[in-house]
Amino acid sequence: MEKRKSDRIIKRLEIKFQTEAQNTAITSDLSETGIFVTTNKGIEPGNVMNLRLNLPNSQELFLAGRVVRNIKSAPALVGNSKSGMGIQLVDPPLDYLNYVQSIRS
Repeated sequence: MEKRKSDRIIKRLEIKFQTEAQNTAITSDLSETGIFVTTNKGIEPGNVMNLRLNLPNSQELFLAGRVVRNIKSAPALVGNSKSGMGIQLVDPPLDYLNYVQSIRS
């Protein structure tokens, strides 16, 4: 598995993605190259998906990413570990990169 290229920033933002249905989840961290989405509706690694990220200023960013990790925690362990998926972004838009840089500084 490839190691991260950018340091993560802990940031909780609403994010939407499609599986069989529309899903709304929360990010737990993000970087210029990826996002971790806290959810129990993860998609198998290798799949490419479209994401809609809602920024605090009500701006909505459309992103594409490849699932690189899917973590499913047993219900009894949810308090001790997080379920979700690591997503490597594919050609993140400039607005997203600028947002990450703005919260990094």
